[in-house]
Amino acid sequence: MSNPNPINALTELGMRNAESTRRQPVQVDYSRLLFLVVDPAKEMRGAMTMTLSSMGANKVEFATRIGDALSRIQKSDIDIILSEYDLEHSADGLHLLEEIKQRNLCKQSTVFMIVTAERRAQNVIGAVEQAPDDYLLKPFTGEALSKRLDKAIRKKQEFRCVDEAMRNNEYLRAIEECNERIRNRDEYTLDFMKLKGRLSLMIGDYPAAKQVYTGVLAAKPIPWAKMGLGKAEFHLKNLATAEQLFKEVLENNGQVMEAYDWLAKTHTAQAEYAAAQAILQNAVRLSPTIVNRQKTLGEVAHKNKDYDVAEQALRDTITLAKYSFWRDAGNYAQLSKVQLDKGDVDAAKQTVSEVRRDFKQDPQAAMLSYVMEANVSQKLGDPVAAKLALDMAEKQLGVLGDKLPDQYALEFAEACYKGGREDTASAVVKKILKNNHENPDLLARVEGLFDTLGNPDLGSQLISQTTQDIVDLNNQAVTMAKSGDLEGAVQLFIQAVNDMPANVHVTLNAVNALLAYVNTKGWHASYMQLTKEYLERIRKADPNNGKFQKLTETYKATLRRYSNKRS
Repeated sequence: MSNPNPINALTELGMRNAESTRRQPVQVDYSRLLFLVVDPAKEMRGAMTMTLSSMGANKVEFATRIGDALSRIQKSDIDIILSEYDLEHSADGLHLLEEIKQRNLCKQSTVFMIVTAERRAQNVIGAVEQAPDDYLLKPFTGEALSKRLDKAIRKKQEFRCVDEAMRNNEYLRAIEECNERIRNRDEYTLDFMKLKGRLSLMIGDYPAAKQVYTGVLAAKPIPWAKMGLGKAEFHLKNLATAEQLFKEVLENNGQVMEAYDWLAKTHTAQAEYAAAQAILQNAVRLSPTIVNRQKTLGEVAHKNKDYDVAEQALRDTITLAKYSFWRDAGNYAQLSKVQLDKGDVDAAKQTVSEVRRDFKQDPQAAMLSYVMEANVSQKLGDPVAAKLALDMAEKQLGVLGDKLPDQYALEFAEACYKGGREDTASAVVKKILKNNHENPDLLARVEGLFDTLGNPDLGSQLISQTTQDIVDLNNQAVTMAKSGDLEGAVQLFIQAVNDMPANVHVTLNAVNALLAYVNTKGWHASYMQLTKEYLERIRKADPNNGKFQKLTETYKATLRRYSNKRS
């Protein structure tokens, strides 16, 4: 199917008022819908039960904490989530919504509503930022709840057509469903354009995303379209254009929090750390409860050598993330480095104790705590203690193997370089680079590591050599395939995957070679099984990868082609 032209779609739609095209209201049958009420207050859960019962709802589940809510969401097909804002500890309903979206736990048609007595502006802003489907203040009547739910449900039901595709990470299929709805040119055309743009960004198809958002903006200056276009331009390396777009969004509405984040990101990409820090500090004052914003502020302020701001932001990050999906021992490691750079060794020692207390049974955090301890000992001028701590970290690293996050491994490598263990450190860095040669964020961290060490040339050399080795391997395989040696190309890539099991790029090339062999030479059961295993590995590591999406479709088409030959 051809892609619909957003400009034409909107032109023919005429940007007419949705009210004039609205379908006749249809009575919502609440008895068929599964509700999840998330509220720690027993009295409120009881009151909500009575209210929902009066609306005809008889399938209602309850959760008092975020963990309980997530467990129920993963077990059941929830239609409507009604969440209190204030939950456990420092966590809130927006943390719950953020985690649901991050982990793709709910179908696109699920309604998420914040129900709360909270009236502070910062939390209202946060709610807008995280985009719940509605926001209802207590006290409220059953009639008010029903009216708000009716409206949200009718709209979200329109997205049932993409539910299955989204839940299965089949984003190309979801985009095609969006195209079909865009061709309908009804009152939801803009909504499906918005989703298509988001999905295009998600899979890395930035030109397609740019086309969608440009088309929308040609008809009407909608803020979300300008934000989306800014993101597309950022990824296309048009940083000046992206910066201008984000500034325009904020000039029109200073409460679009996402624009602050992306404007800061644009400045950071240009090494303009002071400007990025100022923007993030302003954003945090407006909306202080978003974990990733606080973390980014801490990292940027550290690069800007504003240690006081960096320390406070990272402390806030740890506090906000403590009972959420974003809980990460790496935040403690970053905090301890800031404290050491600040000259507060006692605070850094305390942070080591805190990470061990908060992550008692976590072997990854244990390894990281030894790295932090080594850094403290090096700062104190105690090489013996530093050596013992690094020995323990290296021992733990050997046990964990590939289960250790790359960022933790980089922290270990940095400590090894500082402790005179250049060979060990370089081996760790080379392994990380081999598995992440196309990951811009991780490459930037590697470059930052060597900048910190005062040896940027070594970092550039390692990155360049690793990248070239992989390029050479790919070129060799392509040459083999072109000469007719498809078997040789397949075996070369299988060997490369075994050597670089976490390298998504190499694994995708292996899948491409395997499918090319089968579609040229004929059915090969073991190669198709290997293809399946590789695709599943990528799905877990990087389900949004655009090439993964396309190769998954090719894999399915190949299975259909040889359906009569499969045992």
